[in-house]
Amino acid sequence: MITLSIRQRLILWYTLVLMIMLVGFAAAIFVGGTFQLQRATDQGLQFTVRQLTESLLRGEEPLVVDTSYRLLRLDGQVVHASGLPVRRIPIEPAALAAARQGNTWHETVTTLMIVPEPLPMPGPAAPRRLLPLQVRVLTVPLGQPPLYILQVGRATADVQRLQGLLVTILLIALGVGLPVAALGGWWLAGRALDPVRAMTATAQRIEASNLNERLPQPSRNDELGQLAATINQLLDRLQAAFQRERRFTADVSHDLRTPLALAKSTIGVALNRPRTAEELRATLIDLDGQLDRVTALLEAILFLTRADSSQLTQTHEPLDLSESLTDLAETIAAHASETHRQTLTCDVAADLWVQGDRDQLTRLFLNLLDNAMQYAPEDGVIRLIGRAEDGHVLVDVEDNGAGIAPEDLPHVFDRFYRVDKARTKGSQSHYGLGLSIAQAVARAHGGEITVTSQVGQGARFTVRLPRCTTQLRD
Repeated sequence: MITLSIRQRLILWYTLVLMIMLVGFAAAIFVGGTFQLQRATDQGLQFTVRQLTESLLRGEEPLVVDTSYRLLRLDGQVVHASGLPVRRIPIEPAALAAARQGNTWHETVTTLMIVPEPLPMPGPAAPRRLLPLQVRVLTVPLGQPPLYILQVGRATADVQRLQGLLVTILLIALGVGLPVAALGGWWLAGRALDPVRAMTATAQRIEASNLNERLPQPSRNDELGQLAATINQLLDRLQAAFQRERRFTADVSHDLRTPLALAKSTIGVALNRPRTAEELRATLIDLDGQLDRVTALLEAILFLTRADSSQLTQTHEPLDLSESLTDLAETIAAHASETHRQTLTCDVAADLWVQGDRDQLTRLFLNLLDNAMQYAPEDGVIRLIGRAEDGHVLVDVEDNGAGIAPEDLPHVFDRFYRVDKARTKGSQSHYGLGLSIAQAVARAHGGEITVTSQVGQGARFTVRLPRCTTQLRD
């Protein structure tokens, strides 16, 4: 199967449409011109009939210059004839029948006419040839009731010349105009598709190693310019995704290497000399802690991977978020007070129902509260506030810690992203995945988490979830 390029298809369609237009235009001129000339001829014949009728009824010999005629009886016998070529035209039975009934009859008849061949020296022996000639004939009855039949005719050489001229012009236009138009269209199509070739060449060069290269964008904001801009935006997103994946791989490698290196070092120290049962027990406890860190990291990565591919196992059902947040606050408040001497206050409105998975939403708010405890100072205050607003449930988790710098705010939900470690308490059990997991859970429930912060005044994380109205009706 032959595959044509866009340029070739454009030229073929352009040439075909142009040819159809030329043929249609010529056909319209041909038919219209023929009709108008024939109409003018018929009007002239009718005027001639009126002149001939008056002369014949007075018994005078008609004087007609460019029109031939013949006078017939009702049975078709010629009474009188004058001029050529009507005398050579056979009498049509249909014309006689129409005239006998008092009707007029129009017809175009083709006859042969003898024409001498042109010679340098005309003489009596000049050869002759037969040429076809079209004659427009009008048949009318004379008298009421009809007594005679009058036929007048006029050669339609003008119509024939016009038809020949139009055919000649059409052939010239098709033979010369179409190739010229096709060449012009080929050049114009090439100019129009030059940006496409440039974009194709650039796109073929772009690989994972040079994702910063972009397609050339035409100066005109036409369809090709919009296409180039759209593809460049796609390349921007792909480059950002590749950078995230590379950073993700590097961060995972780093965070896995640290506990594994510590575990290997602990094992090496334990094997360096004989150990007592208590020393081996302490070594195993240390190894168990390191493996717990690795397991937690892998589970977090697996959770995010499932969230990216929309494969989270969820059981969405009406859930009283007010009750769940109150129970969670009671549990976390004791831990915050004992571990960090922090105060957790809970101000959650009643009847905050949402449609969601209890375990995943608990994980979401647990991660936000754990993040607040990490950034709030000792003796600090953490506030958990829940309310309903415009068909949604809004839950704020606030702390009075050091806050988040403006340059860090757009990245707080990025994986493995951690702000200045000087603002944390130096815990090694956090990998920068807690907020990423919380955001993934919120989006899986049709919600979103936003953050506002000022340096030195703490941070506020706001969870926005659709409110469940079914439970409210019950």
